[in-house]
Amino acid sequence: MGNDARAADELGRMGGVESVVRRVDNRLFGNRKRRYGALLSSLILPDCRSVLDVGCGADAKLMDLVPGIHYSVGVDLVLPPEPSEGGGNQKRHSEYLRIDVLSLGEHFPRDDFDCVVALDVIEHLETEDGYALLRAMEHIASKRVIVFTPNGYLSQPPAPDNPYQEHLSGWEVDDLLKLGYRVTGVHGWRPLRGLYGHPRWFPKRFWARVSMLTESFYESRPHRAFQLLCAKDLLPPR
Repeated sequence: MGNDARAADELGRMGGVESVVRRVDNRLFGNRKRRYGALLSSLILPDCRSVLDVGCGADAKLMDLVPGIHYSVGVDLVLPPEPSEGGGNQKRHSEYLRIDVLSLGEHFPRDDFDCVVALDVIEHLETEDGYALLRAMEHIASKRVIVFTPNGYLSQPPAPDNPYQEHLSGWEVDDLLKLGYRVTGVHGWRPLRGLYGHPRWFPKRFWARVSMLTESFYESRPHRAFQLLCAKDLLPPR
């Protein structure tokens, strides 16, 4: 075999190894939202056909995490642009309403949706406003309320393009247990992540993988997890 052929063969073997490594890496670490989405889906899809997404934001990330929701309404002050405004096909919820979440209870009657969801919302409110929002969500939902928030207070300043990104309160596991919520730990061991959920140390890629490896362990140990996924069943049916 000539030098060129041997070099080509070696490159081919290296490419094959790299391809296997990439597949294994993707399976283990490819998308940290995968498990989070599965947990959310297990809370919503079995018995909830209508969902109110409180503080949905312009990206409506709930629809990425839980595809297959029959009917959903997104509520926020920041909504996707209309196609006529150059936003393209961004209408991912069945309907959007521009509403301040602090006035949520004024816009929807009791038991109006099977499920009401607030992902990364209550930490952006003062504590008393957060409690008021939870009460409003429980009034509007007929089956379940789902809340996702950091574990405890996580300092976060306003984003340059979104002043609503500032964190104004922190929510502990026991706060939500006392309100009747089941709490699951999400995104691994708390000390490993910081601002915006990013790994605290360099190299970021390495520490992100370490964090992912801890996720399943801390699901049942939410007091030490980075974030909290909380669900309250409104039983018996009203």
